[in-house]
Amino acid sequence: MKKANPEIWSLVEDEAAARLITETVESEQLTLRRFSSVAEALGAPEPSAGFMLCIDATGKYGNYLTIIKRFQKRFQSFETVVLGEPKRVEIIDHEREIGVDLYCTVPVNGEEFLAKIAHLAALRRLKNAASIIGRSRPLNDMLEKVLQVAPTEVSVLIQGESGSGKELTAIAIHKVSRRSDRPFEAVSCGALAEGVLESELFGHERGSFTGAVSRRLGLFERANGGTLFLDEVGEMSLNMQVRLLRVIETGDFLRVGGNERIHTDVRLIAATNRELESAVERGKFRQDLYYRLKVVQVNIPPLRARREDIPMLVNYFVRRSSLKHGKAVRGIDKQGIELLMNYPWPGNVRELSNVIDNLTVLSTDTVIRSGEIEKRLQETRADQTVPDLPVHVQKSMEQMERELILNSLLSLNNDVKEILHILKGAGQEAGHRWGRWMEVEEAKMDRPQKLDTIERAAIREALIANGGNRRRTAKQLGISERTLYRRLKEYDLM
Repeated sequence: MKKANPEIWSLVEDEAAARLITETVESEQLTLRRFSSVAEALGAPEPSAGFMLCIDATGKYGNYLTIIKRFQKRFQSFETVVLGEPKRVEIIDHEREIGVDLYCTVPVNGEEFLAKIAHLAALRRLKNAASIIGRSRPLNDMLEKVLQVAPTEVSVLIQGESGSGKELTAIAIHKVSRRSDRPFEAVSCGALAEGVLESELFGHERGSFTGAVSRRLGLFERANGGTLFLDEVGEMSLNMQVRLLRVIETGDFLRVGGNERIHTDVRLIAATNRELESAVERGKFRQDLYYRLKVVQVNIPPLRARREDIPMLVNYFVRRSSLKHGKAVRGIDKQGIELLMNYPWPGNVRELSNVIDNLTVLSTDTVIRSGEIEKRLQETRADQTVPDLPVHVQKSMEQMERELILNSLLSLNNDVKEILHILKGAGQEAGHRWGRWMEVEEAKMDRPQKLDTIERAAIREALIANGGNRRRTAKQLGISERTLYRRLKEYDLM
């Protein structure tokens, strides 16, 4: 990783502490900037590599919490170090939650101080390298693990909700690793059909299939010596899992349509927004592959678990969107920030970015008001509304999705009557077919049967009713298109 060195901004008057900071700067090859007042520091431009703000709380900067809040409004990429009198551990922990990244009791232990500043500098470099924004405890705890695992060669499984930043985390691991000067390649396993994914990963020879007019190198070749990121690895078919496992075990593979055995040396980072353990139990994911990928697991906290990062993210997205779209928006009012911090963000950082982009583009003022935000969030809630069903939150996502389909089937009988009426207008044969189906399915409701059978029947008949249109089918069943796609593959209805 190219080590862009952050600066140390010093608001320290104590001579012994100032000498210690100077020694630290020289040891870590950092840049030191001394300020005579808070106002002077607030007026300085923010360095591209960020900075560490050192505050001497034993002198005139005793109101350091107020100072930190002012810096948080002005700057984005910085950590705070406070030198102060001894305090109880619970007070230090509380202050860490509101912005004190490191509290050092005076007199300061020089060796310990040097090690802690070096660690903060490494954390800042990591955030810079992968464009990660935030300083909350859940985020920093996750990045601490990244700093531990990145220099090794082990495979890493990243688990996190959709939109939480799994690819950014993979990039962070790569850029802190010994492979940082080698290629980083990424592929979404859930976005490609099996044949396309096979060609994408392993490449193909000319003439191996219709349209293969030339040899194509796959990601395992292009990433040789570097890192390969497999997003949505839980969506990979069992056949592809077998091929992937073989590459992991031997390092060798064949291009599609080829006979030449090729050796590759890549570090694998996989990501999923599902619990792969349950997929292993159901036989949908190979256990041996699961343990090969999950040597170390990194869990990304959802945005709702690090709400204190939201103002920083909002400021970043507003600036980026204003620059991109030629707008003069400078920020969001206080009530608007509170609304954004209290929203649950099911789509995580990706959803927040989308909302801020929308608000910035449509804004006619230099400040986005809370009324605009409230209206936009109401629209978002309406888009995310699903039927009210008796779902227990303790159940897995897989169980909830299956129950959702089952409930949809039970309500489908009423819809079928209306569909039957429509289809009768298209022909008696279609009407008789629907009528027979209704009789059979209603009879089945009187006796127990496997949920899989009910679910498959619901999807099949909904597809027929909607002329094969997947979007309308998913809407009728009350599930997402992505869930429908997985079920179609599972029940061989593609």
